Amino acid sequence: MTDAKTIDNDGERMVPEFHRPSLMYSEHVNRYLAATEVVRGKRVLDIASGSGYGSQLLAGSAASVIGVDVSADAVAYASTEHSRSNLEFRVGDAERIPVDDASVDVVVTFETIEHVADYERFVAEIDRVLAPGGVALVSTPNDLEFIEGNHFHLHEFVYDELMELVSRHFSFVRPYFQATWKAVAIGTQEAFSTEGPVDMQVTNLAPLERDQYLYFYLVCAREPVDLEIPAQLALGGHYSDRQNQQADLAMIAAADALTARIREVEAERDALAQDVATITATRGYRFSRSLASVAHRFGHRPGA
Repeated sequence: MTDAKTIDNDGERMVPEFHRPSLMYSEHVNRYLAATEVVRGKRVLDIASGSGYGSQLLAGSAASVIGVDVSADAVAYASTEHSRSNLEFRVGDAERIPVDDASVDVVVTFETIEHVADYERFVAEIDRVLAPGGVALVSTPNDLEFIEGNHFHLHEFVYDELMELVSRHFSFVRPYFQATWKAVAIGTQEAFSTEGPVDMQVTNLAPLERDQYLYFYLVCAREPVDLEIPAQLALGGHYSDRQNQQADLAMIAAADALTARIREVEAERDALAQDVATITATRGYRFSRSLASVAHRFGHRPGA
């Protein structure tokens, strides 16, 4: 069984033990928190369950949860760290989900489809395992906003492309969006000192256009369903001007040190070049070069 301390911290899979508290932690957990009422009393598949924290959150309200991940190490870790009586973890591929036809009521697939080579087959697999009246919750990055060069992602989607893809199997698609803002909060020390819900008014002072959201969050079904994803805000990744300033100063100091070292190397190079020029300008050097040329002409080799 995989030791909890040995699961890879590769920067792509969120592991609470590594990432709490951080912006990455709040982004991932918030997706699952938004789904907890949708899965209440339902049979749930969490495909690409990773370290298992999300499946465990869903199991708090679901009738049963199956977490499936392609990584045997992740499944072993999740089975150890996030076990519940109504929660099971399995090793499996998103293109061949190890779940029977029409056997689950809700499929939760957060930050998965961008990792799947045959994403059309993946959507078909979601359709296959969903029971009549079932719902799929699909979250994935917006290609127009997400950072470039994530080597874990095989394909990132823009809004219209994603909607067209899921609509081939689900005639009802209700889009939601996940965004990341800097948040400024006022409250008591007690209100902000523990992890959990905070009773406060949220005012949006930085509205966004559709293509500015960092992630899409879709509710997909074969026919219209009467459910809503609650709007919610998760605070994460404490913003500190002092820490940012210190980090900036450290980067400036490192850059200054690197610049100074480059100048030292350049000075050493210039000094060596000057030594070479001085040596090659001597009569002795010119004479030795002439002897070498004559020896080469008559086929003489040193030591022959």
